Amino acid sequence: MEFSGFFDLTTNNIGDQIIYFKYFLFIKYNNNIYIEVKSVGYIIMPFEELMKNKLLKMYYELSLLLVNYKNMFIEKIDHDGNRIWDDEITRLYKDQRNCFIDCAYILNNVVKTDKQYCYYNINIFELIDLYYGEQMVVNTSSEIESFNYNFKARFGYQISGFEKRLFDYTILIVEYNSILMEKEIDEISATEDDKINLIKLIAFNDKKDMNSDIFQVICNNLVSAKRINIYASHLANLSNDNNYTIAQIISI
Repeated sequence: MEFSGFFDLTTNNIGDQIIYFKYFLFIKYNNNIYIEVKSVGYIIMPFEELMKNKLLKMYYELSLLLVNYKNMFIEKIDHDGNRIWDDEITRLYKDQRNCFIDCAYILNNVVKTDKQYCYYNINIFELIDLYYGEQMVVNTSSEIESFNYNFKARFGYQISGFEKRLFDYTILIVEYNSILMEKEIDEISATEDDKINLIKLIAFNDKKDMNSDIFQVICNNLVSAKRINIYASHLANLSNDNNYTIAQIISI
């Protein structure tokens, strides 16, 4: 199953009052998809039906760029297994929900990750049972037609500005993903730099009359603070065993 969501929230300048918000929640499985849209309702339809709807298709494809783990949802329960409700979420959705996904959201035209807002009202466990039981209940043609009609009545006004809306959302989300990619690249680069610096440390340790205090200063300056604990055990062994090979270091 593939979970994704698109949540857009607009508040006043102070941030204590909601002016407007909308959400689109999706659960895709095999050739079918569960869709829930604010002020429209929810439906299970063939995936090809979604792809025929220009606006729904746009929000679905954008939602895939905002979710961290497409095959995972989270359920809030206490130690006794009872569901935990979030008051803010209850006020937003007008009902109690406790199953959500790790998904970024848009707040006043900025992509945020400080809180989770994409909560499902469907019992996901029942959906999973249906999935594994191969008894997927797809809504009837008339129900799907009614959903599409309500969707058009609610969001039809966006068709005229579709290209600009898609462009604006795409720019926001591309910038968000670019920042994520830069962080990943920086982490990879830092890791590679640390491996090179660890080789340098071993070279320093091999020097005649190397003072342990001096070696510690060199160590602290060569290996990034975040990774010093990772290499601590290897560095501790340097005084006892200097037979590390470069291949062993690169594999750390």
